[in-house]
Amino acid sequence: MKLGFKTFLVIFVSVVLIAGTAFSVTNLRFFFPVQVAGALAVLMDEVVADFNSEHPDIFVEPIYSGNYDQTMQKAVTAAQGKNPPDVALLLAIDIFSLLDMNLIEDMDQFMVGEDANFTEPFYAGFLENSMIDGVTWSIPFQRSTPIFYYNKDHFREVGLDPENPPKTWAELLEAAKKLTVKDSRGNVTRWGFEDITDDTWTIQAWILQAGGKYANETGTESYFDTPEVAKAVEQWTYMTNVERVMPRHRSYGAASQDFVAGAASMMYNSTGSLSFVKSSATFDFGVAPLPGEAKKAVPTGGGNLYIFKGIPEENKEAAWTFVKWLSKPENSARWSIGTGYIPVRKDAFETEALKEFAEGFPYILVARDQLDVARREMAFHSNSQIREVFLTTLQNILDERVSISAGLKQLQEEVEMILAPYKK
Repeated sequence: MKLGFKTFLVIFVSVVLIAGTAFSVTNLRFFFPVQVAGALAVLMDEVVADFNSEHPDIFVEPIYSGNYDQTMQKAVTAAQGKNPPDVALLLAIDIFSLLDMNLIEDMDQFMVGEDANFTEPFYAGFLENSMIDGVTWSIPFQRSTPIFYYNKDHFREVGLDPENPPKTWAELLEAAKKLTVKDSRGNVTRWGFEDITDDTWTIQAWILQAGGKYANETGTESYFDTPEVAKAVEQWTYMTNVERVMPRHRSYGAASQDFVAGAASMMYNSTGSLSFVKSSATFDFGVAPLPGEAKKAVPTGGGNLYIFKGIPEENKEAAWTFVKWLSKPENSARWSIGTGYIPVRKDAFETEALKEFAEGFPYILVARDQLDVARREMAFHSNSQIREVFLTTLQNILDERVSISAGLKQLQEEVEMILAPYKK
């Protein structure tokens, strides 16, 4: 049977269209905060490659964008330039800033049908920074809390029980005094304790433990000028400026380096430092929950997955598929094992991979158990500006340029001025 040219053309076009539909691929851009040469970048490359292999109709391109702040800036700039990332891993506390700029999709629109109870297995402490007024705006992924690291060899050296780390502020101070080493001129050669004084994260644990708080759930009210916050800051200044068992200024990296080098006997640091300490320490070390005061409490930290507005509908669905896949128990466990971050969902600890890992490295279970007292991380509208003002105040107090009472009073006034436009 001969086909006419028109008939042939119709059939040919139909075949091409069907083939194009069958093999069409939705391309996603995923902004991720890590240095390109870092171990996390290598692991994320592997994770994304596995997703792409399992989903031939979706192709995810991981775009490494520096640290969290740099990634946030690049994502915002791209979105405001009408070229947003489809998915971005940004700080959980960026939620208010992203909402104020109307840049992110709410996740509830995707959590229907078989996904209606999607967040049920997630730890409640991690979800607190994901929701506002009952609406879910992001999904926890790379999350952490501060935990207590200590050098067991140093404990033995000064007569402390290496299996009984400090459980209260008073015990922490006494241990730090015993562990601090000074030379004949009074210069410290080994710090008894180091906290992350060049950031505003771990001080939140002290505030919570003193019975205080720093913000309301909607990020419009601050509570810095209170006796509880003053008590927390006073404990820091007493350890640095009176007892001199803790340095005034330390970053996360500097504290970790001091600890593994034996230049500090105890430290507060992120659970995300577990892998580094495990691979770098040449001594017997321990990990424990943070010592407490009025109550046990720690802030959460780390990053959540956001889906951006301004992308095609098919990209939104593909982005949700990617977010769901990253959040699977097996992938949450895989990320934790490879990075030291805490699995964000309870059933990840039931995977064979994490069970086996925990047998050889039980400290991951310490981080898990501390989640029972995990609380919302400090988050405000204009959050980066408020964090900067807060950090400047803390450092001025530690450097004795201002008193605790005057510093916190001024901090409260400045923060309230920043928040004034957001009050209903």
